[in-house]
Amino acid sequence: MVWGKGDEPSVHSLFVADFIDRQVVSVLAPVLRKEFALSNGQYAAIVNAFMATYALALPLAGWVLDRLGVGRGLTLAVSWWSAAGMATSLASGPISLGALRSLLAVGEAGAWPAFAKAVSVWVPPEARTLAIGVCNSGSSLGAMIAPKLVEIITTHSGWRAAVTSVSNSRWQSRQTYSKMGMAKTRSKAGSPVRTLCRSSPHGRHVL
Repeated sequence: MVWGKGDEPSVHSLFVADFIDRQVVSVLAPVLRKEFALSNGQYAAIVNAFMATYALALPLAGWVLDRLGVGRGLTLAVSWWSAAGMATSLASGPISLGALRSLLAVGEAGAWPAFAKAVSVWVPPEARTLAIGVCNSGSSLGAMIAPKLVEIITTHSGWRAAVTSVSNSRWQSRQTYSKMGMAKTRSKAGSPVRTLCRSSPHGRHVL
């Protein structure tokens, strides 16, 4: 299979970003629990706020993507998700932190439905298993990268800078998802797996 060249964003890098953002609070747990004097129950409530909202938002995200398409739908989801992620740096206690994580979950819910739709529409049947395998590896990669990345930024600039930096890099690339959809509509040539799974425009899989 020919992977070719191009500057399309990747769903693979989107999953890396998804799981970096998702791990931020877990990595920062000792710092956040100390700063906000969080009890075990309060910390659990913050985590559950994200998970419950995420579960409820997934069907909504699928409905929106069916109507907007992958490109425009992902642009909306990533814009929402990035803004909510950066806003998390403004949290002042358990209630605001839980609310902001819930807002993040609404945006992140667009990633998996978008991936499923992209594979079903853009990837020929004989290549779909490969596309799923390669792109799903982004979730594991993001979970591996998050602890060290967040630790380094937090050590040098504080936890609020770590939260902001992770989400800001995704915000900067949000419009490229719309371009991905338009480019795929204009041309059926080349490997659709390349469009889904190649490295980011900056030459790396990390944000």
